[in-house]
Formats: sequence, structure tokens, C-alpha cells
Amino acid sequence: MITFGESGWFGVISEEIGFETIGIVAQAVADCLSERTDSATVVLGYDTRFLSREYAWCVQKVLTANRIRLFMHKKPVPTPFLSMSVRLYQADLGIMITGEDRPARYSGMTFRLPSGCPVTRDWMDSLFHHLYRRYPRSSEDSRHLLRYIDVFPEYAARLQESVDIELIRSNKPNIASDSFFGSVGTYMQEMTRKLGLSGIHIRTRPNPGFMDSVPQPNDRNMNPLSKLVMNKKGDMGIFFNGDGSIMGAVSALGRRLPHSWVCAAMLEEWLTANGRDFDIYTEIFTPAVIHSLISRHGLEALPLCRLNEENRPLERAVICDRHCLILGSFLPDRDAVFQGMLLLQALCRHKLNWKQFMEHMEALAGDRHFEQKVVHLDAQVWENKQGDIPEKAEKLSPEKMVEVTEAGDDRKLVFEDGSWLGFSYNGKESSLFIYCDAVSRQWSDKFLSELIAWFME
Repeated sequence: MITFGESGWFGVISEEIGFETIGIVAQAVADCLSERTDSATVVLGYDTRFLSREYAWCVQKVLTANRIRLFMHKKPVPTPFLSMSVRLYQADLGIMITGEDRPARYSGMTFRLPSGCPVTRDWMDSLFHHLYRRYPRSSEDSRHLLRYIDVFPEYAARLQESVDIELIRSNKPNIASDSFFGSVGTYMQEMTRKLGLSGIHIRTRPNPGFMDSVPQPNDRNMNPLSKLVMNKKGDMGIFFNGDGSIMGAVSALGRRLPHSWVCAAMLEEWLTANGRDFDIYTEIFTPAVIHSLISRHGLEALPLCRLNEENRPLERAVICDRHCLILGSFLPDRDAVFQGMLLLQALCRHKLNWKQFMEHMEALAGDRHFEQKVVHLDAQVWENKQGDIPEKAEKLSPEKMVEVTEAGDDRKLVFEDGSWLGFSYNGKESSLFIYCDAVSRQWSDKFLSELIAWFME
């Protein structure tokens, strides 16, 4: 059975995801687009996972057989490149074959609107209603509708317009990057070479298994980058997740920098370099340090839902969510390469002095600990325990719980000292995401370990 998520369709390779189901979804896409226009155009990309290229070729054969013009990336690309190419080629839709940052056994399809933004839940519902209407058409005889593309030159030019290249060059930073076998590949290496910067870049070749790791910026995955930065006397290390949407950062001493701190540093740099004439959007699990920084600049944090509901301009949007920072005037999508360059620019503003940089950010945004945990949890267990979460959390916490807020299926428990816990359950993948924003890592580690043990009883 094909079950869609909010902005795509993901599953285990050779179980939910296979050539037959890929073809069925591709035909639904073709039917959905054909109802809206007589001359649809689609941009297609794929990542470095097992069978991604072959799945993309399957999609290509179905779409072109349905007389849809197709622009296909000629090699694996980060998802942000798809967002850019949809806008560049004025396509009706972007399709990416990817598992995003899920384990290696996952693949799937995520979609982008003509604006470059991820599709909405309503769009996915519409696509679902087109499933199984027709048996997939597939043809090798429609190659005239296929064109291969490479948008790296356009991407590089846009990035150079959006960061202070002269500031970075004048500081002559030594950069290390780790593509972790994902779709960023050699793109960061090519970018630094293009800018005349020195650096060393590892794990740029694809490995569909990601060395049996989930392709995310965690301590285990980033340990080789930390050692590399220290051994080569690098000024900063940048780690990229599987599809190039999320980054992790390492200081000159090899220390992995907290996710929320990195987001706050990038936001501060963006506002410093470009002024405050932006609309700042947050969601229920946006880290507290981001809210502190927004307040320090005298700006208002708007609910993220208003961006789409009120059709507000993307060019003015700065989105600070649980994952990272999205800068609409660059791309309305998560982009780890751009994030890395923006953080490098911020460090160069402080003359590559990490101590000064970190003291500056702590003075502006405070010092809190934000962490995310993912627990594999059966839907029935979640159903049985979710109602008892507030009571259990209050027993475990030394602080009194003062508020419970909800946004859709997400729930947030706020405590008297400002710490909070967030819960988001993905029934399709049987995964519980737990977010913790605390005054200290010690508080967070103790609380989360006891809470997770309770869920797993």
C-alpha cells in the first residue's frame, strides 16, 4: 500500500519502494499535472542511495510517455539544487528521488512546487487521489522530451552574490568538509576551488550504505571530520547530511558545535549583513536561542503557518524551524552548502577567532542546550502512552510544568525554568521524534534517558 507523508513518499527499498510502486506514483504525477496543463514540465533529480538513478530513470520513462517535458540532472545532486532548477527552468514540478536523512535502506520521492518550496499536504492529498487511475505508461521512444541539465554554474553564481566573498577571501580560511558519501559529493570542493579557498574534503564518493550509519550530523559520523580539522589545523569543518539539506559544524579545536548555536550564528550573520527588513517565521519546536536572538534584534516572530495561509512573499521570508535556517531570498529550501558558507562568513567577521565568535553569540542569544532524539516506537505503544506523557514528564523533571501547547499532531510541554520537551510521532515510519530545549546538557541527558526508557518498557 502506498502511503504519502506531508511533502513526499518514503519507504524501505524493495518493500514499499520498488520499480512497480515508483511507476504507479509517477503515473499519478503525470495524471495530476495533465489535469492542470496541456504542456507540463518537470525537473527530476536523484541522490546517491541504492537504485536512486534507476528509480529516476523509471520516473523519466513514465513522464515522457505521458508527453511531459523533462529536465533531468545528469548526476546526483543535493535537494536544494532541485529547488533551484525548478525555478530556473520554470517547471510545473520538481521531483527528487531521495531518502533525505533517513537510514540507507530508505528511498522515496519528495516534490517541489514551481516556487522551489516543498509541496503542501493538500497537494499530496490531491496526488493520492490520482493513484491507480491508470496503469503506468512507460516508453523508451520519447527521449526527445528529455534534456539533461547541470545547474552548478548557476548555483555557484547565486551563492557568490549572496555571501561576502571578499570578506572570506581576505581571511584565507582553511576549510575541511565531509560529504559523508551523500549527494553533496564534490560540490563543496568545487565551490571552494572556484572561490580560491584552501581546504580538504573527504568522503566525496558515493556509498549507498553510508557505512551502516544514518546520514545525519551526529557525534559518531562527525568524529573523522573533528580529527581532520585538528590534524590539518583547519579553521572550520563542515559536515553534510545525505541529501545536502542539513549541515553540522566543527570548530578549529575539533569540537562539534550545537545545532541550535549554529542556527543562531547564521541568523545573526544574515541580519548583520543584510539588515532587518525580513519576516521571521518560527514553529512550535524552534530553539529558544533563536527566539532570544530575534527579540534582541527587536523583531517579531511570526507563526510559520502564516507564510502559506496568507500567501506572504518568499523573498522576505527567514524560516527558523526545528531543523535549520531557510533563507527565502536565496532559496526557499534547506541548503547545507549555503548554510556552511554563511557560517564561514560569520567566523571570518571575527577574524577566524572562535573564542571571540562564541562569546559574542552567547552574549546575544544565551547558552542553552537543544537536542533531538529519534525512537523507533510501535503505533500502539504510542497510542497507549501519549496521554500519560505530561504526568510522567512532571515526575521526572525537577521543575514544575506550566504549559502544554499543540500544533497539529505535535505537542510541547513547557517547564517553569523555560525548558521544554516536544513530541512528534511519524506513524508511517513508526518513529517518535523527541525535542528537548534545556538550560543545560546535564538536565537534558538525564531527562531524555529516563523518558526514553519509559517509552521502551
